[in-house]
Amino acid sequence: MNKYTIASLVAGMGMAASASVQAQSSVTLYGILDVGVEYANHVLQGGRSSSGVREQSGNLAGSRWGFKGSEDLGGGYKAVFTLESGFNLNNGTLGQGGRLFGRKAFVGLSTPYGTVTLGRHQNLLYELMFKYDPLTMNPSYSAQTLDSQLVNRADNSIRYGVNVAGFTLAALYSSGFDATIPNGANVPGATKVGREMSAAILYDHGPLSAGVTYDQLQGTSIATQSNTQSRALFGGSYDFGSLKALMGVRWLNVSNTSTPASSMLYWGGVNYRVTTPFTLSASVYHNQYRDRHGGPTMGIVLADYALSKRTELYAEGAYVNNRSFSTVGLRGAGNDVAPGADQTGVTLGIRHTF
Repeated sequence: MNKYTIASLVAGMGMAASASVQAQSSVTLYGILDVGVEYANHVLQGGRSSSGVREQSGNLAGSRWGFKGSEDLGGGYKAVFTLESGFNLNNGTLGQGGRLFGRKAFVGLSTPYGTVTLGRHQNLLYELMFKYDPLTMNPSYSAQTLDSQLVNRADNSIRYGVNVAGFTLAALYSSGFDATIPNGANVPGATKVGREMSAAILYDHGPLSAGVTYDQLQGTSIATQSNTQSRALFGGSYDFGSLKALMGVRWLNVSNTSTPASSMLYWGGVNYRVTTPFTLSASVYHNQYRDRHGGPTMGIVLADYALSKRTELYAEGAYVNNRSFSTVGLRGAGNDVAPGADQTGVTLGIRHTF
């Protein structure tokens, strides 16, 4: 009897220890599946401009799957990590240039004094400022159509962030923001090559939210390391209840290069909750080039209906008005549209989260 009693006690202690470890550590599998059918006019293919219908993955949000987890180390300290892979739902291929974890890949420590992580991060323009775009910088029609850097990522980066009394403070440094570019990172004796530096401060208090982020990029080779892109983005929002008003201003200054052109990007719009499952969003964007006359203007309307907490149907439409030199399509500069041609698009889709 004693032998079996001791064995049972040891087994019970093992189960209790296992439960304790599980309670202190967690790993979550998550993802988004987003796909729709788009109609667009003035689509440029083979030197000809015509209308077309196509299936597009990632319209409101890029399709993805990922793991995130933490381990409680005690005393308010945790080890944290995230691995997130993007893919194209319409054909099953990897996104972000074929990277396995191209959306995010980092590990670090969360402490009472802030969180430090190392790896591949979203830049701070993307991670923190998307909340001030009525279309949340989505992959189809949004602010990122007029400036792709708003949603870029940084390889070889270290990030620090902390939340204090309603303020969010963050900083990011990358020694080579795109490791896929030859000589684009960690060049001995040329520390400016591929360097990215960002800093941000946000304030949230009740219905009011406001933030500002600064981001600076250097050229990705020894010959272009002095080419600089400097961006400052200010955003704000106010929640009136069923209606939220949002706005943003992005300043861009380039030096030692002419691409992209220095400009000011302005936008403003609303999110309106018609009923609990039904939301309408609308926004207008204008990019004013500094050294040219005018610039492209884009208007967007989105209708979103939640079938459940995890599944929604959506319909969105957008119109881009280009000037004689602009080549901004619905999905970005130089994408599918002839210079000076305006473009209209409509997308119907479904999004599911897990």
